[in-house]
Amino acid sequence: MKDEHLLQAFNVWEELSLSQADVIAYQSRLKYIFDEEAKLEDVKHMAEQKGIEEAKEEIANNLLVNNMDIDFISKITGLSMERIEEIKERLIQTNDDQQR
Repeated sequence: MKDEHLLQAFNVWEELSLSQADVIAYQSRLKYIFDEEAKLEDVKHMAEQKGIEEAKEEIANNLLVNNMDIDFISKITGLSMERIEEIKERLIQTNDDQQR
């Protein structure tokens, strides 16, 4: 069909002529697609947050290697003092393992 108005009218007529079962199936499929898109957005957000957290921990690790103060590292990275202590312990353990 080359007439745009005729094509639009045909599409509207086709939509109006759907049975109730067809409408329900269409709406269900549409809901499924929206739900899947929302799941993908959630996964994307979680991956971004994990990447940010890993970057903060890597920065904390590098600052600890350079003997920076834990309070300073917490202010710079936003990590808790407890988390920085855990990173420090892991760093000490790694160094001890390498020296053996």
